Amino acid sequence: MILTIENLGALKHIEIDLSKKFILFCGSNNTGKTYVSYILYSFIYLFSRFHPKNLLSQFFKDLETKGEINLKKEYIEKYIETACDNFKSDIPTIFGISDENSENLFKDFKIRLSYTDEDYKHTLHRSVNTFTKSGTNLIKFEKEQDSTTIKITVIDTETQQIIAFSPQIYSNFLLHFTWIIKSVILGYYEFPRMLTVERNSIYTFKTELSISRNELIDQLQQSADKTDSELLNIINSSTRRYPLAIRNSLRIANDLENLQKQTSDYSEISKEIEQGLLGGNVSVSQNGDVEFHASGMADNQSLPFHLSSSIVKTMASLVIYLKHLAHKGDTLIIDEPEMNFHPDVQVLLAQIFAKLSNQGLQIVISTHSDYIIREVNNMIMAGCLIERGQSKEASKAGYQPDCTLKKDNVEVQFFHQTSKDIIATRLPIDDDGFAVETIDNVIIRQNQRAEYLYDCLNQSSK
Repeated sequence: MILTIENLGALKHIEIDLSKKFILFCGSNNTGKTYVSYILYSFIYLFSRFHPKNLLSQFFKDLETKGEINLKKEYIEKYIETACDNFKSDIPTIFGISDENSENLFKDFKIRLSYTDEDYKHTLHRSVNTFTKSGTNLIKFEKEQDSTTIKITVIDTETQQIIAFSPQIYSNFLLHFTWIIKSVILGYYEFPRMLTVERNSIYTFKTELSISRNELIDQLQQSADKTDSELLNIINSSTRRYPLAIRNSLRIANDLENLQKQTSDYSEISKEIEQGLLGGNVSVSQNGDVEFHASGMADNQSLPFHLSSSIVKTMASLVIYLKHLAHKGDTLIIDEPEMNFHPDVQVLLAQIFAKLSNQGLQIVISTHSDYIIREVNNMIMAGCLIERGQSKEASKAGYQPDCTLKKDNVEVQFFHQTSKDIIATRLPIDDDGFAVETIDNVIIRQNQRAEYLYDCLNQSSK
């Protein structure tokens, strides 16, 4: 499926292939990479929260008569079309701005998602086997691979009897059903994760968020004489303080006391980061505070988060996500992963992203790092060698199969200024990778100046 975005601020056009497992955004500053990252995150996050009553009623007619829902292609196409049409109304909350600013800045914004016959085949191929609770009832959702129907069964947990669908269980059913619709259409699960450039301070921001929440409660308690619209303005001025991706990160930071009890599918890779890059363990205390225990410290000692090094502060969000939150099929979006990192860390981080991609996460990276780009190219070349039966040569260069990339799974979007507009162009990827002109030209000019200066020094010393 291709997600097309138009008129997003200064960016006029981009087409993103959502089927790719490793997506790279690159290009000069102020060309819209972060804007697109916010939109991509929000589209996946909000898709299952879209409840078009007129379209869902078509599904429910099948449910009432047959006890199952027919995934007709025309239903899904209309569902996607209506979701895209309504997405623009979410722009203020996505970017943390007022309705007025949204209208001024994004007046001509458009988004659409293509849905082809091949996409429909992928939808039908995905299986479903899950449930949700509604009071004393258990609602089961089952779909076999390549089936066009989702079977719905309602069970009374007290009697273990199958009962008829009723309006009383509609709310919980609706929430879970739209989650399933997203998972079978897009192939993504409930919660994408975006690590914004603010991630190095996110666990400091969470304290400020708690203070802001208390201030909001105080304002509401003192506003008994205000109208409904005035109260709504107070709430909106608080809730739109940050973009959606940052607000969700802050919510996670404030719930770490509970989230730390979960173990994700990627906890082993989080240990690789801690041991190979951080030299210690990132942990969450019983009251939800993030701490760092450096190797060599006594067992009962740890550093408070604000006293940790910059690499720990920047990497902690990723480590905690991989330890406690990540699920196979999720989308992980990272804005400038190279931030604060020495070149050797950037290279190792690129390899970790490849491992995560090969183990079922969709990775989306926005970067200016030549080290990360070159390492991605190396992993593409190593992947080509393995596909040709030259695993020994790839291994000699330091690349095992889990740390390589197949070029067909990679997409590179180059954001750049044309004579008229800023656009994003999909770069061609060959067996030896891809080239980012704006970065390569800087390196070439820098090398030319260095050679010139070196020659001048040698001549003047004679």
